[in-house]
Order: sequence, then C-alpha cells, then structure tokens
Amino acid sequence: MIRLLSTLTYASGAIGVFLGFYFLSGQDPRGTLALTVTVIAFNVVMGSLSWIRHFLLWEQDSKALGVESTEPFFHWEVGFANGAFAIGGLLAVVLDWGVQALAVAVLSYSAYLLQASALHGYRYITGQSRSPGRLWGSFIALGAMCLMTSYISFAAVAAA
Repeated sequence: MIRLLSTLTYASGAIGVFLGFYFLSGQDPRGTLALTVTVIAFNVVMGSLSWIRHFLLWEQDSKALGVESTEPFFHWEVGFANGAFAIGGLLAVVLDWGVQALAVAVLSYSAYLLQASALHGYRYITGQSRSPGRLWGSFIALGAMCLMTSYISFAAVAAA
C-alpha cells in the first residue's frame, strides 16, 4: 500500500509539472491555468497523499523510509505539514486568490520538499541509507520536481 501511495504521489507531481510546462508553452499566455493545474497536482494531490502516508499509515511509511520508530510524533508532524500545504493550495484554487497566491503555494511547498530532498541526499551520500529509491526517487527526482515547479511559478507570475 505504501509503495502504491508513493508512486501515486510522484506521478501526480510529474503530471502537474508536465501540464504546467504544457500550458506555459503558449496555451496559457497569462500563466493562470499552468499554475492552477500545478497547484492541484503538486500541492493538493501530492500533499494529501503524503498526509495519508505519513499520518494514517505512519508505521508502514517509517519502515519504507528506513527510519523505523515506535512513536508516531515525527511522522505525524511531517504528515501535518504536507496536509497544510495541500489545504493552502486548495484554498488558493477554490477561492480564486490569483496567480501570486498560487505561486506562493507552490514555492513554499517546493522549498519544504527541496529541504526533504536534501536530507534524503545527505542520508544517501553519508551511507546511512544507500537504496536506489532514496537516490533516484527521494533525492534526484524530488529535487528536480521542486526546481521545475518553482520555475513554473516564477514564469506564471512573470506572464501575469
């Protein structure tokens, strides 16, 4: 179940990046649609799936991440943070707060996840956890996704 949720989490982010770039490339001259689909896929869907993994399924998630614990506190806190970014993104979309609010939602979640990516990279480089999933998924792919969503945000604000 955790592996499926993780795959769906990254897939939703990748779809958001793809659609964001697609709409930025001439389909959406003001950048609003590009940023809206990015927020929905990246913040709302990824954040919600991450909340489910880290909060509801924390025991299985801690094993999958290689940080097994008998206390849920850390995982719940991470889940709450992901859930908060999902709620912020959802509010920015539903309440139509505009391109700048959408960009702030994406940039703040990107900053949060880029730091998580750096921690995964640190764990890989220092030998604490040398799995291919940590290197390619949690470090390289997540970091690249954060950089691409940040670019989409800045480009959409510049086009607005």
